[in-house]
Amino acid sequence: MKTEHILSKSRLDLINKAPSLYKRKYIDGVNEQVETPALVLGKALHCRVFEPAEWGLRYTIAPDIDRRTKDGKERWAEFQQQAEGLTVVTREQDDAIERMNSAIYKHPAAAYLLGLKGTSEIMVNWVDEVSGIPCRGIFDRLTTSAIIMDLKTTDDASPKGFARSCHKYRYHVQAAFYIDGFERAYNQLCEGFFFIAVEKSEPHLVAVYYLTAEDIQRGREQYRDDINKFSECLAADEWQGYGDGVQELTLFNHGK
Repeated sequence: MKTEHILSKSRLDLINKAPSLYKRKYIDGVNEQVETPALVLGKALHCRVFEPAEWGLRYTIAPDIDRRTKDGKERWAEFQQQAEGLTVVTREQDDAIERMNSAIYKHPAAAYLLGLKGTSEIMVNWVDEVSGIPCRGIFDRLTTSAIIMDLKTTDDASPKGFARSCHKYRYHVQAAFYIDGFERAYNQLCEGFFFIAVEKSEPHLVAVYYLTAEDIQRGREQYRDDINKFSECLAADEWQGYGDGVQELTLFNHGK
């Protein structure tokens, strides 16, 4: 069966790290991703912020049950049956999600952006104009005035802290990839890409950022390199790991 290759930011990240990781997951079909508490929290917060009407249709709160007792085990089994198809969050997670949601909407810039008319959790498809490879992005929010928003939970939303996160998780690549994808799909200029960063720990400080034109261009060059690498791997059916030889390791200039 022929594999359908549609590139997304997460797939580009795998290609950037090691093409063999992309092959393992998307060609060999080995998916080892685990729904960690942090991942559940992030997804649930996105739902609460961008699609509050969907919350009760996707999530439910786990009751306080002592599952060590016979009665507790029976009650938990009953709850699991009732919660079938829903993602279960703990009471503590739900409280944290509500505090973060409140902090976001109390932030003037974040509240203003979220108040703009638009569509949340929208899937945008386009074809890369250079390689001809199909691409896809799920935008947290796209306004009718062509502004893209992306919500990030983080340990440190300060300028220095979030800059480190941008470098580590290649958020500048995401910004460039989404801006170019939007302009390709809608045939109009993107009027801005904004990150709404909220800290996971209390008091859940919030900041709103945009990247410089230079950083967007750097992200664009990096995703273009990723697509070129992917095209080469696909053509040769060779998917490299971290390298077969001995390599020099530089300890500095990483993670700034």
